[in-house]
Amino acid sequence: MDIEKVKETPIADFLSRLGFHPVKKRGAVLWYHAPYRGDKSPSFKLDTRKEKWFDFGMGEGGDIFTLAGKLIPSNDFIRQAQYITETMNLPMPEIKGTEYLKNLPDEEPQFSNVEVLPLGHYALRQYLAERAIPFEVASRYCKELHYDLHSKRYFAIGFPNDKGGYEVRNKFFKGCVAPKGTTFIKAGNEPGRECNVFEGFFDFLSAVTINHDAAQKDNLVLNSIIYLRKSTDLLSQYDHVHAYLDNDDAGRKAVQTLKDSLGEKVIDHTADYNGCKDLNEFLVKNQQNINHQNSTNNESNINNEECNEELSEGGLHGSRHVLHRCLR
Repeated sequence: MDIEKVKETPIADFLSRLGFHPVKKRGAVLWYHAPYRGDKSPSFKLDTRKEKWFDFGMGEGGDIFTLAGKLIPSNDFIRQAQYITETMNLPMPEIKGTEYLKNLPDEEPQFSNVEVLPLGHYALRQYLAERAIPFEVASRYCKELHYDLHSKRYFAIGFPNDKGGYEVRNKFFKGCVAPKGTTFIKAGNEPGRECNVFEGFFDFLSAVTINHDAAQKDNLVLNSIIYLRKSTDLLSQYDHVHAYLDNDDAGRKAVQTLKDSLGEKVIDHTADYNGCKDLNEFLVKNQQNINHQNSTNNESNINNEECNEELSEGGLHGSRHVLHRCLR
């Protein structure tokens, strides 16, 4: 068997062997939840005619070999080929020199002509209002991006990461201008004792909206759960790590991964927004109470001091009891 036969393996069959099945189908295009990371909506597109995939959440794509490399994970072509053949119960081909590299398929077109502007478009302001994020909070951390994708011009909110890329969001689209990476927001020049950890930037913006003091601590936005393990060295320097991850199986597994690496310094705050999938959903459901509390705190520091005293010992919210008492 030669390498060309391995290349002809249908990616849909490969994914099916691994237990991944399409969520929806549109002609020759299949949509999946990304098989190598957690996503809330299907963002992994497979074109069965071209046998090419593209992950809109990561801004990456390729063929069956690049997919195998994401799943293992490994950039070693021999290991990728071995993984495919073992999964599909095929004989391992004899690989000669660079025969495969000559015919690598082109990746899916990515973002181009990206223009970075101050946040301000009316439609994006409306979208932020729907997510209960004040414009003055979002404009501190986000930009407005205009870009070309699939020969059309779009605009969206852009949240910068530490590698020079952007998380891209508007009402109709969720993606990433590569390169993808985490976003670390340091509160000051001095080493911090506590760090808040969020999966996505809307949860971070929600935290700052709920309690402005959240910005006074160091904050790490993963932008994808796949960066969790890579972030443990950074988080290990803190006395307390406050985890505000998603209230689902993937989020609970992520918290356990943190606890396995960092021990008791990890504080899981998902109980603070129990009944909601994440912190932003909690904010949307409770924005009237939160806005009232913030307004009250601007007029009087009495309740604010009481909350902050307990919050300083318990992360963003402390306990669920403290959270609701602060929001009254």
